[in-house]
Amino acid sequence: MNIILNILNQFLKKGRSIVILKKIVRRFSKNNFDKNQYKNWLDSNKSSLDKFLKKINHRLFIETKKESLKINDYANNRLKNIKVKLGGGANDMLLYFFVRYFKPKVVLETGVAAGFSSLSILKALKKNKYGKLYSSDFPYFRIKNPENYIGILVDKKKFPNWELKIEGDEVNIPKLISNINHIDIFHYDSDKTYKGKINVYNLIKKKISNKSILIFDDVQDDKFFYEICQSSNLQYKIFKFKSKYIGVLGKIKSNEI
Repeated sequence: MNIILNILNQFLKKGRSIVILKKIVRRFSKNNFDKNQYKNWLDSNKSSLDKFLKKINHRLFIETKKESLKINDYANNRLKNIKVKLGGGANDMLLYFFVRYFKPKVVLETGVAAGFSSLSILKALKKNKYGKLYSSDFPYFRIKNPENYIGILVDKKKFPNWELKIEGDEVNIPKLISNINHIDIFHYDSDKTYKGKINVYNLIKKKISNKSILIFDDVQDDKFFYEICQSSNLQYKIFKFKSKYIGVLGKIKSNEI
């Protein structure tokens, strides 16, 4: 009953009913592909993230490991008394390392939840003393007062270079990128449906180039990542993270990705 009331409350808020309806429709849309065959493709192309990062820069890998432990210890302590489920964290090591290594001016992410990914990116940007993070999310409409939990791990006073919008990707992204010339690093971890991913990709594609690094979480859910790999000239890497897969598109050095 509480869940129904929470959904109704969010549904009645201005601008959110359409987003919620679209999410529900997409959730029940058919996703026709051979999951076993696709998983075989992912497994046959996956790499070890640790080995990959060490090869690029071993010293930075050590720094990343230390920061990852700090981030996860802090997050676990911060979240242990929260009684709502906010979703799992992204691969903070990959995000922190890439931001430190590439020193991007602009990072755009979709899907914030508690803020694992946001905190990792922001800490790396702070270490670089350069760059800004733009984040897009939408409140978990099944819980009460979900706005209070978005990015709860991030102390906003410490990171003035963070811009967060929470009205859904289709509304947020055009606003976030309106004054951006180029997205250096893009991290996708929001709408898990094929249609949701296509929509976001179409929104950002004019702001990316072969110099951009694109990171997609949960690529095992559909063939979106595979299709992008086949249709673009960008090279790719696949990493297994827990029971899921992360796909990376872009170019670090010609012999490394």
